[in-house]
Amino acid sequence: MIEKNLGNIERIFRVLFGLILGVWAALQPHLNGIEWFVLIISLMLILNGVFSRCYFWYILDINTCSKKDKNCIDKETACL
Repeated sequence: MIEKNLGNIERIFRVLFGLILGVWAALQPHLNGIEWFVLIISLMLILNGVFSRCYFWYILDINTCSKKDKNCIDKETACL
């Protein structure tokens, strides 16, 4: 499992944007391929925000956690 790599502000934006996309797709009269794709993306955004981990950011080696965030683990200070 990867370490947490999303900061609190990014987590909030991901959850909110995921909820907005999910509600939009759910309110469509007929769910075709685009709406199902949007629902999957919205679920992924919500899960990223809830668990504070993004595999795409992990591949790109991006970490938006701040030093003040106690939930994020720094690689250099983590115990083995």
